[in-house]
Amino acid sequence: NLVCHATFPLDRVAGALADLATLQQDLTEQLRVPAATQPAHVFLFHNRRFYDSYLKRHFPDVADRQALFVKSGDGPGMIFVYYHRDIEVDLRHESTHALLHAVLPMVPLWLDEGLAEYFETTRSRRVRRSSHLRAVKWETRLGRVPDLRDLEQLADMASMNGSDYRDAWAWVHFMLHGSKPAKQELQAFLADIAAYRPPGRLSARLQKRVPDLESRFLAHFRRW
Repeated sequence: NLVCHATFPLDRVAGALADLATLQQDLTEQLRVPAATQPAHVFLFHNRRFYDSYLKRHFPDVADRQALFVKSGDGPGMIFVYYHRDIEVDLRHESTHALLHAVLPMVPLWLDEGLAEYFETTRSRRVRRSSHLRAVKWETRLGRVPDLRDLEQLADMASMNGSDYRDAWAWVHFMLHGSKPAKQELQAFLADIAAYRPPGRLSARLQKRVPDLESRFLAHFRRW
């Protein structure tokens, strides 16, 4: 589901591209979303200067970003990444966006980023060795639960900071690994979006499905 175009030989990123082959399977199994049938296009650049020059010429209104996913209307998604040490992380992150938006008409910003933060880590490290885990465990030791309603108010990428990405990741991790009813509600929420049914707010749906939501969130990360 990904068509690659590069300004350098693809054997330099063969491992990263092979890793992407499992990403669609993981999204389908974990989230119960359909598999993408329309391919996204991945544009790989040999350095940051060429990448910046290309984006400024073709997407002048886009803020400066290390990697970018773009989709307009019914057209195919496009991923733009330049070669650097962490290119594999950027490829998994942006490809998560591409594969989700290929089958869903919309994804709330916080959830879109939270899922991409979760799936950007390699399959072997994703569940227990994310870079966010230590900070989230520290917050939960202090009894702090990120307010999901605040995340739902985020309307654009410029308004998200590092803490928002961490908190979005934390809620995704909790829904996938901390509570079976929460995971089922996440899957139902995405199924409603896929079927063009108004999904409502996930925070309200989770609170109704899991009345002790915050205490379960805290318990999940304290024992993880």
